[in-house]
Amino acid sequence: VKKKQGKSATGGVALSTLGEKLKNSNPEVAEHFEAIKGMELSVPRLVQVVEDLLPYPWEDPALFEEGIKLTAQGFYNEAIAVLRDVLHVSPNAYPAYHLLGHVYMALGNRKEEIENYRRAARLKPNYPQIYIDLGTAYWMQGKEKKSYAAFKKIVPMAPDFAIADYWLTFIFDRLGRNRDVYEMNEKNTEAPLQVFASICSLVGQAYLEFGYHTAARQAFKRAVKVYPEYADGHYLLGSLHIKKLRNPKRAMKYLEIAEQLYIRQNDFQRAALVHQLYRPKGEVQEKNKAAEEWLKEGLRLQNLTWYQAAVDAYQMARGFKPDFLDAYYNMGVAYGCMEENGIDALHKAVWVFKKSIDLNPEFIHAYTALGASYIKQGETEEAIEVLNRAEKLCPKDSNVYFYLGIASRINSRFKEAVEYLRKAVALKPDSVQVQFYLGLSLIDAELYDDASSAFREVVRIKPDFADGHMMLGNLYRENIPEPDKAVYHLKRAEKLFTKLEDFQRVGYIRQLLARYP
Repeated sequence: VKKKQGKSATGGVALSTLGEKLKNSNPEVAEHFEAIKGMELSVPRLVQVVEDLLPYPWEDPALFEEGIKLTAQGFYNEAIAVLRDVLHVSPNAYPAYHLLGHVYMALGNRKEEIENYRRAARLKPNYPQIYIDLGTAYWMQGKEKKSYAAFKKIVPMAPDFAIADYWLTFIFDRLGRNRDVYEMNEKNTEAPLQVFASICSLVGQAYLEFGYHTAARQAFKRAVKVYPEYADGHYLLGSLHIKKLRNPKRAMKYLEIAEQLYIRQNDFQRAALVHQLYRPKGEVQEKNKAAEEWLKEGLRLQNLTWYQAAVDAYQMARGFKPDFLDAYYNMGVAYGCMEENGIDALHKAVWVFKKSIDLNPEFIHAYTALGASYIKQGETEEAIEVLNRAEKLCPKDSNVYFYLGIASRINSRFKEAVEYLRKAVALKPDSVQVQFYLGLSLIDAELYDDASSAFREVVRIKPDFADGHMMLGNLYRENIPEPDKAVYHLKRAEKLFTKLEDFQRVGYIRQLLARYP
């Protein structure tokens, strides 16, 4: 007789009420929800929906379908055995890995859950459902940065929140997500709602980061309708309406609710920030203190990699203290990070760093940040001009020489690049980044022995730096023929890139190694 796993000794039961609350909170997805409403009584229909959502060209889908049925019925250990049989027959079947991750989640095995989601993503990296589940798994582990990074991958694939909404509804209520996973007891019926609301708000933040304000609003509204006591959800909705959607009346409604909820939670600092969002700034007596509090909030958000939210917080700080240098500078850093995520914000960073220099012409960090921003924009001559000014201001700053070296190298002035980067190394000898780019510039200048010395320093400082080993392997293969050393460093690079899951470079290195006996 099969015994269901996942029923807790403390009384965990299926999330039978969540689906109805989700349906009622958003009529727009009612039609989708009706399609899966009866699945608890119709396992074959559930199988069909899973196969529709996770399509794969099965030669014979019967075994996978059996795995879905066992999962839905709570026979988790049996489901694992069946899904492993599926993978033995079809090792590239990403839906089997995805469902395995879900099963391990139900058993509370976070490590295996995440590993199987990652395997599914490697096999099929372009479907949003896997990043929803991976982000949720990371969030349940308390890994907020990794969680948010996964959710940001959803945005280009699914610019409408409805896709994420539908999948979250499906997995929370119809694929057997178990209360024990949330460390609940029988009386704590709000926990799954809190989790659902938190995931919706994080997905909404990801949409906000990329400027999808309507999708963000839908996600935040979903969060507060499912869990009306969710203070962060009301705060995010209110902030969005006041800053992006220009609807102060509606913003006030949400922000007043958020303020009261924070007070009820004894979170008076956040309550004060919320109050300042929707009240006239003239009402605030201690404006410098308010500016400092918003700066701290911006730094907190930036540390979470919520860069757009951080920028909004720095803007609030500037509102209370118009010439607040720290707010301008950190705003520029946040804009630069947004650019690295593929968001067009570099021109904003340039303007903010220029303003920082205007506010304090001796603030060296603004010069180097502005120089770096010009380099990213491809404006190397402007970068060199700014960095030359910085050199006069602070001739002992290694970053100034580093970026001068980078700009010179881009302009094919290899001798100058080497000179600047040697100065940077002299000031900062244990910097992997500086030593690495010195090595690259020395190769450009055809100074191969010096280049090998630089890369040896790189791997001495950071022995697991894959790029350093790859560069040494290439040097010993092409420029300083020493086959034994070449093979050693290429094999080290192969292992390290495999660990990093950079399989493109793993393939390249294996091609090089194949040329050796």
